[in-house]
Amino acid sequence: MLILLLAMALLMAALGVMGWLGEQRWEQRYNDALLQSQRIAWDKLQNESLDRQDALARRLLDEPPFRNLQAPGAQQRIDTLLAHAVRQAPGLRIDILGPGGALLSTTEPGFDPQPLAESGWVKAAMNAPAGIRGLSQVAPRQYDWVLVRGFEGGALAIGQDVAQRLPELAAYLGGEVFLVNMRGKETLGTQPGSLAATGTVIPMRSSQALIMPLPTSGTAGQGALQLVSQPVLNPDKRVVGALVWMQDVTAQYRSDKFFNWAAAGGALLFAVLVVMGLAAYMQHAMEPLSRSVGVLKALANGATDASLDDGEEEAEDESGAIARGVVAIRAELLNLETLRQERIRTRHQQERLIRDQLRSLAESLDPASREEILTALGTRSEAPATATGTGTGSTAQPGSNTNQLAELAGILGRMSGLVSTQQNRLLKLLRELQAAVQTQATLASLQQELEIARQMQLSILPRSAPDADEIDIAATMIPAKEVGGDFYDYFPIDDEHLAIVVADVSGKGVPAAFFMAISRTLLKSNALFLRLPGATITALNDQLCAENDQMMFVTVFYGVLHLRSGRLTYVNAGHNPPVRLKDGQASFFGRGSNMALAVMEGQDYTEGEVVLSPGETLLLYTDGVTEANNAEGTLFGDAALLEAMVAVGADPVHKGHAGGVPERVVQAVRAFEAGAAQADDITVVAITYQGPRS
Repeated sequence: MLILLLAMALLMAALGVMGWLGEQRWEQRYNDALLQSQRIAWDKLQNESLDRQDALARRLLDEPPFRNLQAPGAQQRIDTLLAHAVRQAPGLRIDILGPGGALLSTTEPGFDPQPLAESGWVKAAMNAPAGIRGLSQVAPRQYDWVLVRGFEGGALAIGQDVAQRLPELAAYLGGEVFLVNMRGKETLGTQPGSLAATGTVIPMRSSQALIMPLPTSGTAGQGALQLVSQPVLNPDKRVVGALVWMQDVTAQYRSDKFFNWAAAGGALLFAVLVVMGLAAYMQHAMEPLSRSVGVLKALANGATDASLDDGEEEAEDESGAIARGVVAIRAELLNLETLRQERIRTRHQQERLIRDQLRSLAESLDPASREEILTALGTRSEAPATATGTGTGSTAQPGSNTNQLAELAGILGRMSGLVSTQQNRLLKLLRELQAAVQTQATLASLQQELEIARQMQLSILPRSAPDADEIDIAATMIPAKEVGGDFYDYFPIDDEHLAIVVADVSGKGVPAAFFMAISRTLLKSNALFLRLPGATITALNDQLCAENDQMMFVTVFYGVLHLRSGRLTYVNAGHNPPVRLKDGQASFFGRGSNMALAVMEGQDYTEGEVVLSPGETLLLYTDGVTEANNAEGTLFGDAALLEAMVAVGADPVHKGHAGGVPERVVQAVRAFEAGAAQADDITVVAITYQGPRS
């Protein structure tokens, strides 16, 4: 009987699950059919409209005015053609667009209408014989089907207001049709406001078909609306909104609801009957088992005097077998209790001895570790578990001392680890303290030496402008480290000649700074003796090559300016070409073919010559300016330097003066770096020639 009832219950459950799965599959197929019907109807309506617009576009482009937009009267004739075409079709708009997408002519009234087509569509249409077509949101509450056809000189865009044809789609599908924008707001609809009144959230990038119950009104029963939505795309295949089809499905909803309630009621009634039958059968069959379970519970709680009624173990059915098993369990429990009590007493003696030894060892640990071990040792009671009898149970809790030895072994292992850790920690702290003292002393010494080197480097740079009214000089140098490898200088050779130099030593830091100091000293001594730039640089190169075991090199721009005439004779030895700022225009010197210094002995260095005009500014710099980079690794570059100098020339504050020009160039570099770390030394020298003294 019991097996039969269970089989019937399982059968009904299986039938219910199969019915639910079938309903789900049918609902999915129905929803797919709705979405397909909506898409077919929308595509048909859209293609019909766009085909009409395409035919109109081809007719218009065949007209003579479109073959030459620049011809006299062409624009007037085109406007007439467009106005006539718009009057023939309500909701139609026509734009004439330039090659870049600019609006040349439109039938749309208004002060500043936006073009129907984006610039990318215009370019694509001019390269596509069939043109570009699709849906576009041309205004916050307007969608148009847009066709763009290119022609020589631009593109023709024709837009059809979707709102004019939505009633046709609604009549074909049955119900109401809406267009929703990307914010989920109702934009167009055959029954404006009814979709928004439902409060439904429309997904923009996925299709959806659902039935939405309406609030109950009156006694007619609850109604329902079916909403079918899917995204619509523009010519770029981007989602610009969603098409929503809404129809009243109250009759179908009420029919489905009634069927579901009826099925649920039948299943519930059958379940109640099955449960009642099982309850009656189990109550009769389980009475002997209940008594056996009661005795087992008592035995589990330690009450070994619990027993069954006389004669129960003699029954021949399952209850008799269970009763005989209960009697055997009771006998075994009595034997186990005796053995357990003996084991508890023996184990407790062992535990007490181990605990005393562990407490003695814990005294050698540090306070925190000692407290940890003593706390762990005190987590268990040391009182032995004693049996008070076997008739009513025992006070010894089963398992209360089972893991005591394992816990004590764990505590001993922890204590060993703490002792070892404590010793290792002390040794490590001692080594770290010694290393920290040595490191701190070394760091302090290095910082002091670097500061001395930085002050020495700054002290050898020019501290004041030369005493010459013919020129105005301003300079700045920003090392990438505490000391750098850039240097600049200007000094008189005689009353009419001024030497100007900017150089960049390979590398950065202390080695570059020392090589810089040597190069500057030798250059100045050679310049005062040899006077000519070519001879000076040639001699300097041979001197630097003689003792250059580190294989360092230096790029140099060295020039001698004749103060009365503005003639600058110079040698560019592998350095960045200077920038000339004249009449608001910036340009580079020629790069030349001279190599850097200290690379190869016996080199002849070619001179160059330019004549500076009064008011002209010359900018000398190192590669720390043009090779500055931002977080993406992009270089500042020569073009950006020229733009910065043009901006300086346009500023009236710097007109005819060098003051502030280096700072403006550094500001442009910092703005480009946008917080990125400085990669190289930056040196900037600006010289403005004022003309000969009167």
